[in-house]
Amino acid sequence: MQWDNWRLLTLVSLAGFVGLLFGQMMAFMFVATLAYALWLQHNWYKLWYWLQKPKKRRSPSAEGVIDDVCRQIEQMRQQNSNRKRKLTGYLKRFQSATAALPDGIVVLGEFGEVDWANQAARELLGVRWPRDNNVRINNLIREPAFQHLLENHIHLGGTTTVKSPLNEDVQLEVKLVNYMGSGRLLIARDITQTIKLQRMRRDFVANVSHELKTPLTVLRGYLEAFTEDTDPEQWKMALPAMRQQSERMHLMIKDLLVLSQLETGEKSLRRIPTDVDKLLHSIIEDAKALEHYHEHQFSLHLETDKWLICDLGEVRSAISNLVFNAVKYTPAGCKVTLSWRETDDGVCIEVTDEGEGIAAHHLDRLTERFYRVDKGRSSDAGGTGLGLAIVKHVLQRHGAKLIITSELGKGSSFKCCFPETAAVEKIPV
Repeated sequence: MQWDNWRLLTLVSLAGFVGLLFGQMMAFMFVATLAYALWLQHNWYKLWYWLQKPKKRRSPSAEGVIDDVCRQIEQMRQQNSNRKRKLTGYLKRFQSATAALPDGIVVLGEFGEVDWANQAARELLGVRWPRDNNVRINNLIREPAFQHLLENHIHLGGTTTVKSPLNEDVQLEVKLVNYMGSGRLLIARDITQTIKLQRMRRDFVANVSHELKTPLTVLRGYLEAFTEDTDPEQWKMALPAMRQQSERMHLMIKDLLVLSQLETGEKSLRRIPTDVDKLLHSIIEDAKALEHYHEHQFSLHLETDKWLICDLGEVRSAISNLVFNAVKYTPAGCKVTLSWRETDDGVCIEVTDEGEGIAAHHLDRLTERFYRVDKGRSSDAGGTGLGLAIVKHVLQRHGAKLIITSELGKGSSFKCCFPETAAVEKIPV
């Protein structure tokens, strides 16, 4: 600014001096001032012209206030550009972080229109961004419970449970929270497994109560009916039933404790090389000692001589459960086959029977605690309903899996498949 003043003063002074030589000092000073004003106006116009597209045009060059204005504008533009890059970086990191979340995230505008959505929102809600950009969310999700949440989310606490628009078997917990003033954030979480676990826990408590109630009722009935004066013959007749019911409770509590140890990991795995041939032979001998064994035909197929790295006690318990079940729940004289082979699924111990088979709708729930295909038949066999649950947890601890196949009238197959790394070459004795 100071430079402009000195320049104007110098120009007017020179014009006045020249005008004094010609006797027209005021005229020369007026013309010089007018020329300076026009020049200044031209430079201001160039500044305005540059400001229309500052990125594509060069800034005007003029000593003085115009240069100062240009420098200030350029500095502010650079600061804004840096700030914009930072905000863009923050936005990209936010989008990357939310895109990696397993929960569906949808950013909604003032009127419920979709501003942004992550990949999980596409999989859970069917909301695709940018395809659904600016589309109202209530036009994309027409579940009545969700529509009610949109209208009354403040009164409802902002949370409800709805079915996924893409899969009715998937249950979603949907939550709406206020976001950046008038905007809202929609969060959808898959709680299907949680609901299933809650149901299993309720069923477990109910089943335990029921299973314990039966033997306790028998024992209590006898104790209430008998007194010290009761005929010893009646006591003698009741004792086997009482002993049977107490043994049933003992086995059930024992299996529950085993399951608890397996689930909590209280018992550490002691992996040792195990001779599967010897293990299966010993399990067959134990099965022949069962009271339910009635001339069952055992067949052992060993297609590999490899040994298995495992916790011998746990794996023996798991395979024994499968073999004992085959004996308990198949007719007398039925063939039971045990196999040890290498397959595409890994190294597998398979127990196959030629019994009645199991209907397909039961297969997914067989490893649930206390789940029985035929409750009457299972009770008669003296089972606790926990055997397959123990098998499943033992295999999970070994990184193995249980594959169940069955067909009514053709028998069942229970295959325990371990990772290939669990098999080692036979160790010479």
